[in-house]
Amino acid sequence: MTFTRRVVSGSAQLTIGNGLVRLISIVTMPILTDWLSPESYGVAALAGTIVSIGSVIALAGIDTVYLRVYHSTQPPSGSSAEHFCWRFSVLNSLVAAMLSGIAWHFLSGHSVDPAHYLAILVAAGTLFSVLCTMSQLRALLDGRHRTLAIVTVVTGALAAMASIGIAVWERGVLALLLPMLLGYLLPLLLLGAPRVADLSRPSRLSWGEGWELVKIGLAGVITAPMYWLLTSSDRWFLERFHGVNAVGVYSVGYSVSMVGMMIIGPVMAVWQPESAREYEADQVRARVTVGKLMSRLIALMGIIWLAVTAAGGDVVRWFANERFHAAAEYVPYIAGAVFFYGVLRLATTGLFMAKELKWAAFWWLIGGIVCMLLNFTLVPTLGGKGAAITQSISFGLITVGVFASAQSRFRVDLNWPRLAPVMLALFVAGIYLSPAWHRSAPVSLLMKLPVGIALAVGVAWVMAPDWCARGIYLLRRRALP
Repeated sequence: MTFTRRVVSGSAQLTIGNGLVRLISIVTMPILTDWLSPESYGVAALAGTIVSIGSVIALAGIDTVYLRVYHSTQPPSGSSAEHFCWRFSVLNSLVAAMLSGIAWHFLSGHSVDPAHYLAILVAAGTLFSVLCTMSQLRALLDGRHRTLAIVTVVTGALAAMASIGIAVWERGVLALLLPMLLGYLLPLLLLGAPRVADLSRPSRLSWGEGWELVKIGLAGVITAPMYWLLTSSDRWFLERFHGVNAVGVYSVGYSVSMVGMMIIGPVMAVWQPESAREYEADQVRARVTVGKLMSRLIALMGIIWLAVTAAGGDVVRWFANERFHAAAEYVPYIAGAVFFYGVLRLATTGLFMAKELKWAAFWWLIGGIVCMLLNFTLVPTLGGKGAAITQSISFGLITVGVFASAQSRFRVDLNWPRLAPVMLALFVAGIYLSPAWHRSAPVSLLMKLPVGIALAVGVAWVMAPDWCARGIYLLRRRALP
């Protein structure tokens, strides 16, 4: 199977799984936003930020190392590298879980968590999050895309059922946090992990070999906290200047805006190991094959941004309780941050191949500084909208910097003559499709739908005429055997 086929096939299976989970979350939104208060959503969002920072610090880039070296033709690789990465992540996660619980105890304050009992859930969430990530990476490296997609759907469905069930019993933050823990634990149990007996044995790598692996992921020591800064610190700014209810409203808008990740996430999950495999097979060919597919994926992410921007506000007004409707205006900006993050992950490919992720760390550090300055400036006056704008600008800056650095170290052949006008057209369309076209949200969505479909088809023909021609040929064969 070719590089393109492997990426497309694996991404498609994972996207279907993520799409079904996202559909479940949208269907349950009217129930949960009616039963649970903005305060409950706000506390859950703040707890999630602590779990997030604890998890990314615990991983410290070892997840990237795992993806990069497992299929490498140069040692250490394979099972020996896997054993090292798992031991590293397990030991780090235990320490991070304890520190996360302590951090929540001191940061949450009396108004957010008076009894401080949520610290236990935050600590458990950190531990399970790291182990879940490693288990999912293991499945990806084994090529078990279909299994991973099924597990994702099963986990999402059970977590949603648990959330509603707990909300019937206790209409508070536990209806959001306990299902979060379930969402981390189930994939670990269903996908599996190396045996505890094996992990208890010392690594088979020498100190020198282990240090070489750690050095590859050292950039993660900087990029991980910066990722948290860009994606999670805004909740704490909102809580400080506007209260926990504002965090709850923002979290609903954020959840809808993250719909794009149901496609971008699976693409990136398959992209990194497969692009590394393509590079190891033939570096010269990889410049062409990786560049061609990257151009098309950037255009795809542009279409996703347009779809979320056009429909996201209407979805919030349609499905969420009116207490959360202010979140509609945040959607285009947060969707823009998701787009930039997706392009950033693609752009990092060159640094990933060259094992020079220190440049990614440099640009993430610059983006983190800009993010802090913008949050201090915009959040006090603009509230959630200021936080959303900050995310979009910060991710955009990092993307431009990483893209330039990556191309200077491993240049891939991008199709700029087609890509540039397509992206400009999508941006202009987003400006016009973002506002509501009718006071009724369902009617507004129906009015925008034909325009969105026409734009998506046009972009597909421009960026991937061979795929479109092939698709039409297959449809004709089935229709006219």
